[in-house]
Amino acid sequence: MKKEDLFEALGDIDEEKVKAAGEYRKQMKPVGIRRGIAALCAAAVLIVLTLSGIFTQKPADTADVNMPSEPEPSVTHEPSGRPLEMIKVMAAYPEAAEPDTGTAEFMESDAHWKWMDSMQENIAASRQLQGDMENYYMAMMGKMLEDDDANTVCSPLNIYIALGMLAEVTDGTSRQQILDLLNTGDIETLRNNIHTLWNSNYADTPALKSLLADSIWLNNAYSYKQDTMQRLADIYYASSFSGVPGTEEMNEELRKWTDDNTGGLLHEYVQGLELSPQTVMALVSTIYYKAMWNSDFNPKNTSEELFHGIKGDTKVNMMHMTDLLGVYRTDAFTSIGLSLTDSGAMHFYLPNEGKEINDLVSDPDIIKATKSVYDEHRTNAIVHMSIPKFNVSSKTNLTDVMKELGITDVFEQHTADFSPLSDDTDIYVDKAEHAAMVEIDEHGVVGAAYTALITEGAAEVSEEIDFVLDRPFMFVITGADGSVLFTGIVRNIE
Repeated sequence: MKKEDLFEALGDIDEEKVKAAGEYRKQMKPVGIRRGIAALCAAAVLIVLTLSGIFTQKPADTADVNMPSEPEPSVTHEPSGRPLEMIKVMAAYPEAAEPDTGTAEFMESDAHWKWMDSMQENIAASRQLQGDMENYYMAMMGKMLEDDDANTVCSPLNIYIALGMLAEVTDGTSRQQILDLLNTGDIETLRNNIHTLWNSNYADTPALKSLLADSIWLNNAYSYKQDTMQRLADIYYASSFSGVPGTEEMNEELRKWTDDNTGGLLHEYVQGLELSPQTVMALVSTIYYKAMWNSDFNPKNTSEELFHGIKGDTKVNMMHMTDLLGVYRTDAFTSIGLSLTDSGAMHFYLPNEGKEINDLVSDPDIIKATKSVYDEHRTNAIVHMSIPKFNVSSKTNLTDVMKELGITDVFEQHTADFSPLSDDTDIYVDKAEHAAMVEIDEHGVVGAAYTALITEGAAEVSEEIDFVLDRPFMFVITGADGSVLFTGIVRNIE
């Protein structure tokens, strides 16, 4: 099955998985991924960091591992004496806002405005970070979106969070290389940034789902430094699971946790997740995102038309709408942005005639176009939009990307410094990959991604324009704070 065929339509989200996510999170006191309106847009991101190593000491007692205060009463053991049953410590997440209220009712209620007011300070603080993150966004897009003829898509924000977790368990030049890529001076600044980004992008209301969750998967034969484990729990809201990596029980729990916390959107990918017996620790981070367009496309206006892709012409379902929008134009591209309810926007970029789509990924105006500030490139216009419904996905070897961007030490046993994690092993990362997908229709967007790091004011309207995405184009999806949640290039539509 092609990756592009995994999610054929927005309504194909597994409602049982979405419901299960809510039930699963009730165990942690988080908000559930509750059943929503099928027309909403959704996205999910999975981050996996698996650490393997060359064991240099005898296995230590597991008392130092982040575990519950009371042991499980009926734990069985393998011949070596290691307990086979997993022990869990679940994180507590913010409560949902009006979880039993319908979307329309919530949007018209005082609770909606109260929630919006509560988010303003967090969003304002995170917006202050976005300028410092632009170099990171551009570096990641430049490495992950270029291709000759295939569709490409990635989630810069979630990779940022994953690399933040990697920085927590490393030190020395291993950590510094990560901080340099993230344009962060020191680990304390990075922690503050992650805290700010988390608070501004976490939302659970009947109209907006932007749910983040993290977990730590521990090998119970080894001890871990408690201050590092506690920091991951405090800053990243990480639940911990301790057991025997490589067993079917632990692999099934890993898949279930990941599947539940992404609403089943990544089920086909999640089934391949597993820990090897050599795994020392795995870090898994997820985001589930679901929001409505501020203005829906009328399905009656959708028509079958041609899309002129790199691989040839194909028939697509083209959505149509006319609206007053801000238009950002440079010598390289024309861009518009469509707002998402209580969130950011999805920005579309059409390269000008004679310009190559790959040139856009290194154009600094791409990020500038996502800002609301008016400059010489931005005007207001009546825009006659023609935007295709699409489903694109891609998978990238993140090992090469990280090395090309300066993160090299963590991949070499003799240079990797994981001393904040444990003194028991020589740990290094030997595999990293990232996969993502985005789908849009008349009502919204579905998106999913994972990263695996494995060892083992209104201006005058002066014109009307046509904005027709009938050839390769780029998109960026932002949060309310301006964080780049997803970005990609659509070169072909099948």
